[in-house]
Amino acid sequence: MTPEDAMVDAVAVLVFWLSAALIAYGYVGYPVLIYMLGRLREQRILRNEIWPRVSLLVPAHNEGHAIRAKIRNCMQLEYPKDRLEVFVASDGSTDATAKVIDEATHAGLIRGVVYPERRGKAAVINGLVDLASGEILVISDATSMLEPGSLRALVSNFTDPRVGCVSGIYRVVIRDRDGKAEFEALYWRYETFIRQSEARLGRMLGAHGHIFAIRRELFEPLEVGTRNEDFILPVAILMKGYRSIYDTRAVAWENAEEMTGFSRRISLATGNYQQMALLWKRRGWLRHPFLLFQLLSHKVLRLLSPFLILSMYASSAWLLTSPVYGVACAAITVFFIAALAGVSARLRLWGRAWVAAPYYFCMVNAAGLIALHPSVRRRRLVAHKAKSRERDVPALG
Repeated sequence: MTPEDAMVDAVAVLVFWLSAALIAYGYVGYPVLIYMLGRLREQRILRNEIWPRVSLLVPAHNEGHAIRAKIRNCMQLEYPKDRLEVFVASDGSTDATAKVIDEATHAGLIRGVVYPERRGKAAVINGLVDLASGEILVISDATSMLEPGSLRALVSNFTDPRVGCVSGIYRVVIRDRDGKAEFEALYWRYETFIRQSEARLGRMLGAHGHIFAIRRELFEPLEVGTRNEDFILPVAILMKGYRSIYDTRAVAWENAEEMTGFSRRISLATGNYQQMALLWKRRGWLRHPFLLFQLLSHKVLRLLSPFLILSMYASSAWLLTSPVYGVACAAITVFFIAALAGVSARLRLWGRAWVAAPYYFCMVNAAGLIALHPSVRRRRLVAHKAKSRERDVPALG
């Protein structure tokens, strides 16, 4: 073996083990570490039953299949009606969403806002906050159904003046046993475990967009086109020195089908890249070293996972003649074959976790790779921004 070949082999070994270590740390090491820190340094939160004025904000775009149920769900929340205002906004919907909102508004059930053209979720939230009078802002997705006591649970945490953001918990309703929805639910249980651990430290990175609450005075107008407001707002609040926590008594239910699908995963990945770019522009990260550590461990490593997986595979293939790396290369190959087999719903059901797990893992990471392509990212972000220019807020119908 020539010195040059030896050098290349050494680099391949380094790439393999570094990639493996970062993948293991991102998916296992950080969750275990943050759990242990949360148990050792748990921050007690002062909770009491209080009744501040609450503004519940529900942006909706083409949610005609769910909006009526959502409005009915909002009316069933256990919170004093004279202390609660519910805003439901149609963001340029082309289905029955606007009609249902108009009907509910005229019936006096909600305060409806109908935007005739698409503005984007961020612009809609900004507009609704301008109209809202509540001390506490609660943001909820149109497809998420809240348990009756959820608002009361969220609000009780604001007894503690150190708390700036409170997230409810997200539960998935599985209707179709196709081997995909189950792993969507499993993923959210895993993600919930991490966020609960962060919340024990008062440092939960991102809320669940299905239901979260913030203090009105801490709201920062969202940049037009922002996709992941449930991440941007909590991080901004953490940077102001307030706590961001979880309350599992506040529960939002949603059909798994609303969150599954490759296109949906590409959209989520696009939003994740965007939120990293937006946060990178913020100043003062050196004053928040632990927050930066969380961001790198919880978010950045996830975004790097597709590249780390491919690097690990390529380096093991280069070192194929070595028994250790040969076995590793074979194992990764089998994993990828199982993922490809999982494209078939029938094979996912037949193979159960042996097929469904690799399929779901690879689908999520493949979506991250595709979302990076300039044409895909531009198309999705431009579509989100194109009609998101600020306009005068229409009168409440």
